[in-house]
Amino acid sequence: METNKTGKYFKYAIGEIVLVMIGILLALQVNEWNNERNRKQAEQIIITQLQTDLKKSQIELEEIKDFYLERTRISAQMLRAFYKDELPDNIEDYLNGANASRVYSPVLGTARSLINSGKIDILNSVELKNDIISYVEEVDYMLKDISRYEETYYRKGVDLVFQVMTHGRGHWSVEDYNKTKTENLRGFEENINDYETPIDKVPFASDLKDLFEDKRFYRGYSNLYVSHRNIRWRYDDILEITNELLDKLNKASTSSDKVVDNANHHLVFDTLDLKILEKTDDLLSDSSNWSKKTDQECDNVINNKYSLYCALFTASIETLGEFDRRRPAIDIVHLKIKKYDNRRIVRFGTRDWNDHPDTTFDELKKVLKESINEVKKQLY
Repeated sequence: METNKTGKYFKYAIGEIVLVMIGILLALQVNEWNNERNRKQAEQIIITQLQTDLKKSQIELEEIKDFYLERTRISAQMLRAFYKDELPDNIEDYLNGANASRVYSPVLGTARSLINSGKIDILNSVELKNDIISYVEEVDYMLKDISRYEETYYRKGVDLVFQVMTHGRGHWSVEDYNKTKTENLRGFEENINDYETPIDKVPFASDLKDLFEDKRFYRGYSNLYVSHRNIRWRYDDILEITNELLDKLNKASTSSDKVVDNANHHLVFDTLDLKILEKTDDLLSDSSNWSKKTDQECDNVINNKYSLYCALFTASIETLGEFDRRRPAIDIVHLKIKKYDNRRIVRFGTRDWNDHPDTTFDELKKVLKESINEVKKQLY
């Protein structure tokens, strides 16, 4: 003050304060940037975990849909037989096919954990948060619906069918029973078998036609039909909302893989799959090599005539030394014949389709060509 330098010192003090404030603001901004970066990293981890869960659910929902579609078709085939004067020759193939069910719940661990712990707030998008919460609620509702169909229709259907078919085999012959003595090997080893072997007579035997004149048998299969049909529809609904949520998660993901997988996403091929399909195509190179009657054991391949199933079977044995029904090469053929199904498949995919009067050799070759191209597209 004595030297009249007050203004200079005030300016210096204000400058210092401004610098400190700028430093603080920069530090806060850097901290905010770090927090946002950490939040985004955590968000992407969550999205990846959800994607993994939903992709697993995709695969399993496709499988259980196919399971219930087959059971629905079997039930429908049985019901249609009641309206015919003569029973179809292969009706015995379907007698016990509908008496089965599965319980499945989509993978919801990550989604439930996020909701229950409150970590779902890490996600920036309010819409995505609501979609995840809504997905879990809808799945839970649909699973309760499936349980209701199981209890109301399936169990009653099984009870009615088994009332008519003693042990589920009331129409079998003595020869049929004796052929099955090794099917329950563990029961015989443990001395808990519920029928003798060999047997002399079938207890409470009934003629096959008697079954289709019994109202209880019809009501039983009506219940099974409704149960399997409605459960399949419900699983189809779950798959649809699963695909929708996965699509939104893929769009929110920063990873390079943002494409929603198609229904074949779980098929991972290798060069052996291509060899199996190309060998199958060679075995069926001409219509003269095609058999319209499938032998499930493929023991009667005569004069180089193969059904689609036996050509796949033979090609697999020659390529791998064994036949693996779940081999991707086999699965892709099953998926492709759905395109040319046209009500030809009831229970045994390749067999029913191959043996149906409407199936042509040109369609068969198209299925193989499309399957081979699908494998090549992935490999090359």
